[in-house]
Amino acid sequence: KLIVEMKNFGFSKSLMVGFMLLIGASSVSAQDSNIFGVANRVGVGVGVGTEGIGVDVAVPVTKYLQARVGFNVMPNININTTADVSGTVNGRDYNGQMDVKGKFSRTTFDFKIDCYPFANASSFFVTAGFSVGGDKLVKITGHSDELKQYNAQGREYNVEIGDYQIPVDKNGDVAGGIKVKSFRPYLGLGFGRLIPKKRFGARFEIGAQFQGKPVVYADGVGDLTKVMDQDTDDDISKFMDWLQVYPVMKLSFRGRIL
Repeated sequence: KLIVEMKNFGFSKSLMVGFMLLIGASSVSAQDSNIFGVANRVGVGVGVGTEGIGVDVAVPVTKYLQARVGFNVMPNININTTADVSGTVNGRDYNGQMDVKGKFSRTTFDFKIDCYPFANASSFFVTAGFSVGGDKLVKITGHSDELKQYNAQGREYNVEIGDYQIPVDKNGDVAGGIKVKSFRPYLGLGFGRLIPKKRFGARFEIGAQFQGKPVVYADGVGDLTKVMDQDTDDDISKFMDWLQVYPVMKLSFRGRIL
C-alpha cells in the first residue's frame, strides 16, 4: 500500500510539473504573438542627426513591418559669405560685392515604414516614407550703405545667388532665400529596432531625402532675373549644389512603453 501511494504521489507531481510547463509555454507563445500584433506595442525615440533633433512614436504592423510618425527641428545654422553685386552706374556696368548671411533652419514631419527582412535574427532594416515641412529652407539677408546711397538716385542693383539675381531695395537691403519641395520622399537603411525587445535600445540610420531642385526667391518679388553665362562661386551657391538630395544620418535612443 505504501508503494502504491508513493507511485500515485510521483504521478501527481509529474502531472503538476507538466501542467506548469504547458502554462509557461502558452504564456511565452502569447507574448511572442502580442509583440507582433497590429499596433499593440508602442515605442518612442529621441534622436539627433543631420535632420536636427527628432522625436517619433512607432507601432508594429506585422512581424516584419513597423510604422512611425515624428518630427524634427533643425536649430539655426548661419552661413556668412560674400556675394557678387551687379548694376549700372553713370551708364557703366557696376560689379561689386556685398556681405550676406544665409540662415538655415526648418521643422519637418515624417511618416515612414520600416521593414525588417530578418526579423528573428537581425535588427537590420530598410525604410521608406516621406517628410513634409516648410518649403523655405534658407533665408538670405544682407545690407550695403553704399548701395543705399546709389539706390536713392534711382539706380537698381542685384545680388547674384546661384543662377539668379535678388534685387537690392532702396534701403540697400536684400531679402530672399532658397526653396525646395515641401513634400520630400525618403529612403534609408540601418540597424536597430523601433520597438526594442527589451525596454531600451539604440538605433542608427542613414538615408537620403529627395527635395527637388532648389529655387531662389526674393521677398515681394515674382520671377527673378536669371544670371546668363556666369558661374557664381559664393558659399551659398555651393550649398545649393547638394541640396537636391539631402543626406540623412541619425542616432536615436529607443524605449518601449507597452
